[in-house]
Amino acid sequence: MAMADAKITPEVLKEMRGFVMRGGTSIEFRIEQLELLRNILREEKDAILAALDKDLGLGADEAQALVWQLCPLLLDVNDALDGIRDWSAPKKVATPLALQPASCYVEAQPKGVVLVIGAWNYPLNVTINPFISALAAGNAVIVKPSELAPESALIMQKILGRLDPRAVRVVLGGPEVSRELVASPFDHIAYTGSGRVGKLVFEAAAANMIPVTLELGGKSPVLMCGGINIAEACKRVITGKFVNCGQTCIAPDYLLVERSVKDEVVAQLKAAVQEMLGEGTAAAKRMPRMINAQAANRILTALREAHGGKVEHGGPEVLPSTEVQSADRFVQPTIVVDPSKDSLLMQEEIFGPVLPILTVASCDEAVSYINSKPKPLAVYVFAPQAVVDHVMASTSSGSVVVGDVMVQRGNPSLPFGGIGGSGIGRLQGVSGFEEFSNKRSVMHRPLMVPSALRLPGDAALAKVAWMYANVHPRTLKNVGRGGKLLALLVFVLACRKLGRFLRPSL
Repeated sequence: MAMADAKITPEVLKEMRGFVMRGGTSIEFRIEQLELLRNILREEKDAILAALDKDLGLGADEAQALVWQLCPLLLDVNDALDGIRDWSAPKKVATPLALQPASCYVEAQPKGVVLVIGAWNYPLNVTINPFISALAAGNAVIVKPSELAPESALIMQKILGRLDPRAVRVVLGGPEVSRELVASPFDHIAYTGSGRVGKLVFEAAAANMIPVTLELGGKSPVLMCGGINIAEACKRVITGKFVNCGQTCIAPDYLLVERSVKDEVVAQLKAAVQEMLGEGTAAAKRMPRMINAQAANRILTALREAHGGKVEHGGPEVLPSTEVQSADRFVQPTIVVDPSKDSLLMQEEIFGPVLPILTVASCDEAVSYINSKPKPLAVYVFAPQAVVDHVMASTSSGSVVVGDVMVQRGNPSLPFGGIGGSGIGRLQGVSGFEEFSNKRSVMHRPLMVPSALRLPGDAALAKVAWMYANVHPRTLKNVGRGGKLLALLVFVLACRKLGRFLRPSL
């Protein structure tokens, strides 16, 4: 059984790294551990849902917890089990004619010991997902769950505690434990959370030249134009925005809507919220909760400031007392139209159940606004194809989804990650496997064939090499294997003959 350590010492890291280097994490070992993890996740379903309810108030909507919190993990495990042998197999690469005869390939080698620091908003999902990738790649893994979701941290300790302690450890604790861990000589660090803490992790890792994967966040925009099914588009935006009380790194943060369809969009958004969640007490019964009172107060503060927008649904004063809302960690699902671009709602990642709407005159104005901000984790587009093409060509983001929101996380074949301030690296599926692998280049060359390009300072050989380098790649590709062998022979003979002809006599 894996261990829950209060402290990871250099000796522990040495033991775990040694287990990897001795071949302990073979393909068979990884498959065995991943199958065990899958079985445990199934067995502990009820305990997992109970923990999520205590941390995030998901008990009112068990379906939401299953679809967004637990099912993706089982899909991730299944995908790893299905692909691990193929991902791990050496990948043959082409060898230039001048280096023939030779055999070249790339092998996926475990990096060593990986540290995974999870977040609280999808506590199991965003912690165990990178764990699966790191373990599938043959690494030993130390997991540090978020202390802000304590019940989920305990259930992860229980789940991962049933795996092999030579390759899996769990560490519980607060920020001081995380600071000590990121200063330790791991072989890779994966962190999910805020950009502020992500920078601290990056700086600490840089001191030891440790590669990092940072899954951060940002303000992911939605662009909506005319010429589409606006009613259906609004339902999809509302579903993604308010799932998990808006506490999702890839949630739609704000909506850019074309002026010509603004009134219809606002009406359809309000209708969708009313249908799915309601308002006041009804919404309180259906909505998950903010993670803590501090997070709830942060959202209420942004709503109470003079943001200059019009509250079309919800708001901070719908219930009798904002203090009651905060104590219960409940915040109304809220729609605000045209708040000031300098307001808290538009300057900070919301990470809560508030959807600001900005009116734009055109798609070009929307693209300009998106590009004036840090590169987001996702861009969502509901528009005709010509607009989609323009947005795709003119923006940069970790992902783009056309016609929906947040569903990209459900496809293990799609790399998941950000760019710039929204993150570094890619997780999920084969991309996650590669993220935690050392892609080692390997070349084998026989000794029985003499090499033509060995003599230093030989002008003749340099001329022949220059001629070869200027042959069009398509020419070499079309000659076939036999032609390449013949060309190699001619090349070697030409080097020798030309060398004798051009080499000055002594």
